[in-house]
Amino acid sequence: MYSQVQNVEIYEFFDDVEYYIKIAKNAEGNVELSKPDCIAALSAFEGKCDSFVKSSRTYITDEIGAKRICEQFIKLYYSLKDNNKCINKGDFDYNKCSKFLNYWINFKLRKSIKNGDSTFCNVYGHLDGQLTGNEKYNIYLGFIDDIDKDDLYKMNILYNLYVNYSELKTIINTTPQQLKRSLLPFSTECCTYYIQAKYICNDDNNKESMFCQKLKSFKSKYNDLYNKFDGKRSQFSDNLLKLEECPNNKIITTAVTGSIIGLIPLLGILYKVSELNIKL
Repeated sequence: MYSQVQNVEIYEFFDDVEYYIKIAKNAEGNVELSKPDCIAALSAFEGKCDSFVKSSRTYITDEIGAKRICEQFIKLYYSLKDNNKCINKGDFDYNKCSKFLNYWINFKLRKSIKNGDSTFCNVYGHLDGQLTGNEKYNIYLGFIDDIDKDDLYKMNILYNLYVNYSELKTIINTTPQQLKRSLLPFSTECCTYYIQAKYICNDDNNKESMFCQKLKSFKSKYNDLYNKFDGKRSQFSDNLLKLEECPNNKIITTAVTGSIIGLIPLLGILYKVSELNIKL
């Protein structure tokens, strides 16, 4: 029913990922829907998430978190519909939108279930059972698939790069000078994820993969943003790191070939990778 997908199309929504990050942030927060039919639909699904948690209890590690994910997913679904962006198959951006929803529920839900890679389909099946079948406010979820864990890991890296990039872009482009926030925390986070992404793309077998192509697009956008920052550097109290100034990922190659000198830096990188998995 829920097949595992490994193809380039799963990255399609990254063309408009900044838009989806904004919508997801609102859905995960307290921003209300605006259209009456979407508000009514959201109300109609009250209690469904409690039923989902009860039916999935065997697989769930965090019942409160799982319920919250269910509620946010419903709101995200109708937030996208509220903005006329997608949901229905005839909509212009249906493919991108459905791929984003598929990504969002994959990475969110796996954080609250046991053996996430092997039980996702079971847990999602219970969620599907609660959210579909309403005659008036039926949610269509036929596009949900089990994303391969390696693809999901790489998508998480890209997504987090853009989350931090979006924060930097807001600070640099729109925040009044007297309210400028610090750039360094978001810039440092970008470096952390970029090092991991660059390591993956240093493999000759991966250089032309869709992930690496999307990484190139990100790098281009980040460099453009850096140029804007450089033009008004005096407005900021701290610096925006260049991606080229991130710690040299050559230490990984050295360590893998067996150099003792490279082993200690490698442990630091591996710790960061482990830390990323915990965060996601």
